[in-house]
Amino acid sequence: MLGATRIGRSAAQKAKLILVGPSVVPDRSQSKAFIKKGGSDAYKQRSGTVTSVNLDNANPEYYAGTPKPRVNSLNAHTANQSNINQFMQIEDGFLGSLGKGHFPGYLGADFKMFGGAALLYRKTTQDLVDQMAQHAQEGSRQAAVIDGKAGAGKSAELMKLAAVAASSGHLVIYAHATIPWVDSSRPYAPGSDGNTFVQHELTMELFQTVKDMSSDALAKIPLGKDISFGKRSLNAAQTLADLVDFALQIPSVSQDALDHLLAIASKQTIVPVLIAVDDVNTLWTNTFYRDQSDAILPASRLRLPSSFRPFFDGEMTLNRGWAVGAMSYIRNQFVSKELKTKLQPVTKIPVSNRMLKKDPALHSATPKPLPFEVIGIDRMSTSETWALMNFYHKVRVISSPVTDTLVAKRWITANGNPRDMFNSATSYF
Repeated sequence: MLGATRIGRSAAQKAKLILVGPSVVPDRSQSKAFIKKGGSDAYKQRSGTVTSVNLDNANPEYYAGTPKPRVNSLNAHTANQSNINQFMQIEDGFLGSLGKGHFPGYLGADFKMFGGAALLYRKTTQDLVDQMAQHAQEGSRQAAVIDGKAGAGKSAELMKLAAVAASSGHLVIYAHATIPWVDSSRPYAPGSDGNTFVQHELTMELFQTVKDMSSDALAKIPLGKDISFGKRSLNAAQTLADLVDFALQIPSVSQDALDHLLAIASKQTIVPVLIAVDDVNTLWTNTFYRDQSDAILPASRLRLPSSFRPFFDGEMTLNRGWAVGAMSYIRNQFVSKELKTKLQPVTKIPVSNRMLKKDPALHSATPKPLPFEVIGIDRMSTSETWALMNFYHKVRVISSPVTDTLVAKRWITANGNPRDMFNSATSYF
């Protein structure tokens, strides 16, 4: 038929399909329809398929990298009154023990924007350091929880406290990322008792952090008793460093080893201890994990968060040290209503109200006292806002000169909330 296109395979194409042997059978097990073809670097730059650009030869008037903040390191020697309202650099050794990029809350984004892990040393920070020093001598019968509005700087204060403690020679058990403990993002398995569940992978990560942060302190604390793990055991003369190494070698015993670590650390008086738990609200929440019958698991049935909860419920204390937690409202689903009500009670109507006198049912019951001390973080002061804006100007987060007008505008707009001030300053990034 003239003008018609012949539909079919050519002789050469048909020859390729002749079954000569198994090696010539076309592979249909993988689709190639969605394989993106590569391109030259020049094409990628023109098409916008890469986001990084080499700025070595760029005009410095238009393109400038983030300057590294030149500030003093935060440690046991610099944590003092003279550095209040100064930005301080978290030391690299401490950051390395947390794992690459594993920072609590919004701190990871902040550090990337600043070009380094620098935080403002506030009056609140100094108060926390002073309390920790006091408890390092006489111990604490009550844990503390840092609370405040979202973005007030709760995680930042806890990180600064842990950094100072680590440089002071404390045994620091810093759980800086506890949301994965409850959000069902990590492996878990039934425990030996059939009711609880273990999270060996997360427990091993915590052990590695403790080892990297407090190796010297661990080596100073003897076990004080023989500890058996099945057919293997550690003798009383060995130290917590041996216990941590043992747990890192055998994941299946990591949770039992953690319980021993916390029990021994709480009773000894050789080395001061800091137990720091960020997102501490996860200890009292319902989790996203489920049991064998598909029922929601409360945190009390997960052995990892259950190991720390007794310190904040008043059931365990430290003979020499302090247990501190920080609330987080980033993931509100992990803040139980009961805990939020206790931390932020509803304002009561005065008893002199005539309606209350007529109807006793309107009287609300007096809430039970909390088993921990609540340390509230208020909004930033004017002097703290000045320090914040000056630092933002140095690291080119803001380009405007820092004046009284600018500071007042930023403070009033954000009502003194550091997170809101940061968002306002970076709204065009």
